[in-house]
Amino acid sequence: MDIKNFEENVTKSITDAIGKSLPETINTLVSATLDAKMKELGMDKADAKAANIPAQFLGIPQADLDKMTKSEKAAQFIKAVFRKDFGTLASMKAMTEGTDSAGGYLVPEEYAAEINRIAEDYGLVRKFARKLKMNTDTLNMPTLTTNVTVSWPGEATAGTASDLTLGRTQLLTKTLVGLTVLSNELLADANLDVTRILADLFGEAIAGEEDNQGLTGTGSPFTGILGNASVNIITMATGKDTFSELDADDLRDMISAVKPLALNGSGFIMHRSIWGVIQKLKQNSQYIVSLAVPVIGKNGEAGMGGPAGTPVGTIWGYPVYLSEKMPANSATAVSTKYIIFGNLSHLWFGDRQQMTLDISNAATVGASNTFAANESAIRVTERVAIAVGLPAAFAVLKTAAS
Repeated sequence: MDIKNFEENVTKSITDAIGKSLPETINTLVSATLDAKMKELGMDKADAKAANIPAQFLGIPQADLDKMTKSEKAAQFIKAVFRKDFGTLASMKAMTEGTDSAGGYLVPEEYAAEINRIAEDYGLVRKFARKLKMNTDTLNMPTLTTNVTVSWPGEATAGTASDLTLGRTQLLTKTLVGLTVLSNELLADANLDVTRILADLFGEAIAGEEDNQGLTGTGSPFTGILGNASVNIITMATGKDTFSELDADDLRDMISAVKPLALNGSGFIMHRSIWGVIQKLKQNSQYIVSLAVPVIGKNGEAGMGGPAGTPVGTIWGYPVYLSEKMPANSATAVSTKYIIFGNLSHLWFGDRQQMTLDISNAATVGASNTFAANESAIRVTERVAIAVGLPAAFAVLKTAAS
């Protein structure tokens, strides 16, 4: 065999060997690249038969979005979610895929901030608790269990040793879900009024449940102040086994139970029906409460105090806040905690800041079949954690066992 034939045979053998695996390798690389790009553009959600291809390149230009007010962006966002307009969602940088177990679309910061502002207006926990940014679902916070001690040992005598003991309070995020139903006509033409209505609805509901968990929670999913076994407990005297039998001394004992370092910023938290009882209490023939200055509401009506974060009065100089989530006088029972005194900055509120919104027209909410009624269910979720950081900063009043 001459040199030329030898070279041709070798070349053909190498080409044949590579040819058997090269197309497969190239196909694998191309397929993976295309899959990644399609997922990035939202094309993996395309329905070829119905020609339902996400309009990635048909969204609102960023320049137009930049000219919108916060409320206008919120309205545009709600319409985009309702219509499954992936192009607009992508332009708003709000499109997400499975951000948490509840799924949904990340709410634009401006709209989430508006809902949180309303929640803060209506809720004590959102307004006063110490907010902690959480980058993971779990946050372990150190707490001081046992402090150091000092002594006067005298000359040539060793001092008494003491141990500094650190405990741990764990913040574990849970998902809060809010649901409501609106007509498809309203959502299709979502405007500023609709977005404000939704912000009010969800803001108030979120605030109410955060207060419920932070003030009275029993562990499902969070343990609040009344449910915490380590807070200071003031038990009313034997025979005082109903809420309305409290007296001024009980309230004074609550103040005395809280360490001086936590008194600054402390106040009383109770249900409005309990506040009605306390307003009648006297000491040395003088009422123990001072009422807040009347304020004029938006519609010209007179009232005491303002939103939930505004005190309605004071008891010996300490502000009084009302919460509908605290036990009402009608729920009186033996061995029951029903008033809080303390500083809510020692209640920890972990915020993952991942509020999401989703809309479905084929859901059943309560007794409402949204498909049959031409309505849509709106779901808002948030991920938060609540825990009592310093139990010694709180005192609770409890009825006697008998």
